[in-house]
Amino acid sequence: MADSKKSTAHDSAQFKPFVWNPLEGLDHDARARASFLNDARDVVDGAHTLMQLLVWDDELRDDVGSSDATVPLLERWHRASLQRFMVAALGMLHADIEGQCEALDLVRP
Repeated sequence: MADSKKSTAHDSAQFKPFVWNPLEGLDHDARARASFLNDARDVVDGAHTLMQLLVWDDELRDDVGSSDATVPLLERWHRASLQRFMVAALGMLHADIEGQCEALDLVRP
């Protein structure tokens, strides 16, 4: 995942991620948490959408023999690429969550 602590990195980008939690007016710690939550929500929403697409495509594949069948949207290599993308995105999110959990453990008395 991109470094959530650098909000200026997104300022000049052509694509700007959604901002679910506005960062203005927050102290440094709250800004870091809000940035992480924004990134996490984008990753989870994207993974959810991709899983829905794969399930929909599976249903089309199952219906290929019926008279009103629609040709599946995705080739095998499309499906494999999307699955690898989800594994990587969710793995990066998991690593970021683990890092934040470890940081919390360090600040606890």
